[in-house]
Amino acid sequence: MTPEVGVSAVGEPSSESVPAQRRLRRRAPGVDDIQERMRSLERRFQEAAEELRDLRIDILPEPRAEISEIKDEWHGVHYRWWIVTLSGVLGLFVLSYGLYTQFGWAADHRVLPTGSDWLLNHLPVMNVLPVLSWGWLGLHVFAGAAAIAYHPRRMPFLIFLLSLFIAIRSVFVFLSPIGAPAGMVDMRQFDFLFSRIMGTYTFTNEFVFSGHTGIPFLFYLFFESFRLRVVMLLGSLTMGVCVLLSRNHYTVDVLGAFFVSYAIFVLAERLYQGYIRPLFQILPSRQRH
Repeated sequence: MTPEVGVSAVGEPSSESVPAQRRLRRRAPGVDDIQERMRSLERRFQEAAEELRDLRIDILPEPRAEISEIKDEWHGVHYRWWIVTLSGVLGLFVLSYGLYTQFGWAADHRVLPTGSDWLLNHLPVMNVLPVLSWGWLGLHVFAGAAAIAYHPRRMPFLIFLLSLFIAIRSVFVFLSPIGAPAGMVDMRQFDFLFSRIMGTYTFTNEFVFSGHTGIPFLFYLFFESFRLRVVMLLGSLTMGVCVLLSRNHYTVDVLGAFFVSYAIFVLAERLYQGYIRPLFQILPSRQRH
């Protein structure tokens, strides 16, 4: 009897058929496998680029190193993806701020009872409004400039993060049943900056939770540089102390701001990575956010 093709006379596979059978058994790579390999390559390229940038910075004088780092960050921006995404989240930011103005206006037109706060009863009343107005403004201008210079690729995420923070805080402000603390140093009367925007762009009865404390803390979570993180954390703590000394917030508003802000940051990361970034991404980004 003639043996079957690919089978020896003793019933064992012939040497010629082994490679063919191996090829048949080898599973063709699926779309998920290819995408995972692409993501792995992207991570490796990014790590190599960051290591090269760090080495270049190490051999430059400090001022030139700072300029080089900023140039490298902006050189890595995929402008088409960046502009489209930034436009979308800026629209969301405008909507969030519009919600805040409506809810803040409604909160200011309610008569709410004064709450009792053990810590405020033991703290002195101090007019530290310049810190809460000009210090607050300077801190946020500095944080915004640092984010634009050093993290341009993450700017869409930052705007989305702030939009989510404003929207969630607006709901808290609207639902809060407690009015101003006793002895509050009113920004409408004693502060040059807030006296001109209070009632239109910012409001009085907005206590739970502290925006003065929460937004710098968001920047602390956002930045990766140790120096920037220290500045923003100290700024957040300073604002928290000052709003208590001026009676512009209750203690729970300040303490709660850290926990709620952290929760909002985690939520924003998941929403942005899961829905916002894939929606606008045209080509693969070189950075996580």
